[in-house]
Amino acid sequence: MFNIEQSSNHQSIRNKFFERRISKSGISQLQVNQKHLTSELQTPKNIRLYYIKEVKTTSTTTTTASTVNVSAYWTFDNTTADSYGVYNGQLINNPTYTPPTSNNLPYVGRGQALTFNSTLNQSFVVSAPFFDMSYTSFTIEAWIYPIPLTSIVVRGIFGQCQCSTCANQCLYLMIRNSRLYVDFNSNYLSGSTTFSTSTWYHIAFVYNYDTRQQILYINGIQDTIKSNTEPYQGHNGSIYIGSTQTNSTTNYFQGYIDNVALTTRAKSSVEILSDASLMAYYSFDSPNPTIDNGPYGLNGTSINTATITGRVNQAMRFLGSSASYFRAYGFYQLPYGVVNAKPFSIAIWINPSSVNNIAIIQMLSSAVSSLNCETLLGISSSNGLTGQIIVHSSSSGQSWLTGPFVTQNTWAHIALTYSSANGYTLYVNGVLFGSTDSISYSSSSTFANLYIGYGYSCYSSAAKGYYQGYIDELYIYNRELSQSDVTSLANP
Repeated sequence: MFNIEQSSNHQSIRNKFFERRISKSGISQLQVNQKHLTSELQTPKNIRLYYIKEVKTTSTTTTTASTVNVSAYWTFDNTTADSYGVYNGQLINNPTYTPPTSNNLPYVGRGQALTFNSTLNQSFVVSAPFFDMSYTSFTIEAWIYPIPLTSIVVRGIFGQCQCSTCANQCLYLMIRNSRLYVDFNSNYLSGSTTFSTSTWYHIAFVYNYDTRQQILYINGIQDTIKSNTEPYQGHNGSIYIGSTQTNSTTNYFQGYIDNVALTTRAKSSVEILSDASLMAYYSFDSPNPTIDNGPYGLNGTSINTATITGRVNQAMRFLGSSASYFRAYGFYQLPYGVVNAKPFSIAIWINPSSVNNIAIIQMLSSAVSSLNCETLLGISSSNGLTGQIIVHSSSSGQSWLTGPFVTQNTWAHIALTYSSANGYTLYVNGVLFGSTDSISYSSSSTFANLYIGYGYSCYSSAAKGYYQGYIDELYIYNRELSQSDVTSLANP
């Protein structure tokens, strides 16, 4: 079996997150008795590659076929292009892009979304080439922000239709009765979760051809599942985003749609949860140590840092001065983000050279001042020789949690989770250390900056020294990680 890589002349770093997780699945071997023959077939150089390799044996020729999955990804960052450069679309009746500086709309502080007005019959369409989802597994993902919702209104999200009156030849994903709903035309599945208006949701639909299952996900969690379902059988038809056709009726979306991803394989529940909840992932690996390897491209910048051997591959080294730091912008669900009291988690490997009252991770609002920042993680020391992990409060200057002592020049894995109900929970090297009671945050109406190594004076925080040492494998989530999640991250 061959490992075949997708390639694209239009692939951006931002979208490699989706590309890397496309599995290379094989079709069963076919043995044929024929004369000695070796051949290779290949389509043009884009993401749609199909290889057939026939290998000679003594008396038979074994044909092994490996099909690479077809994918498309529309960011809607002021563009109608597919990020892979194949399935480019066009706007119908002029839907607009959200302002790039809008603070109260996006779910992530980068790029834009498409705004659809149902009264104007607006949509986005990909007419050619045809994206074939018939008789195969596939996954559809998107972020949606419906406004408004009523039980009698149907809002079309994604559709492809060959025959609107033929069984299994018309695919539509929509909001119906304020719930997620998918149908192949007489082969449907209705969700169980009721949507709220003016709220961002990550939605996903998975059809597994092998198991004949339809699965709906909301915010990374399985909402409902149906077995023994026939496959989608449409062999032509344009892709529509923001509208769907049901029989003779077209249903239009009202609100925002962003980051629509489509692939011809059944993504796992683990992948769907990661797509919905991973806000950013910084591996700090060469050759691009400040690149966000997560789905949303919140790329950072660094000043006077170096890439060295780390806990996993490479790490970033900080010099312990105001001129040596890492910064990333666009976090909406961390302290000083735009969303009030939403859950989040941070996981990171640290290897400090100094433990003398230093800041590890600080969150600052766009209006940078000592009153608009928080030392989220730091190291507190009473003698400059030994130090303890602290989770700091921005309002009182006191620590919410004081963790264990850390050893200089030694790697330690730190994970911090938060929810309004459970407060903060601190894990060290994968082990639960302690937690607080319920804690609430107020919205700052701005996206947050994340700093490592900067050492900004936040209120009366004692942990404001410049970080000196190594940092590796920073993960940021918009959910409260479980013990098993933390254990996995602490044991790479």
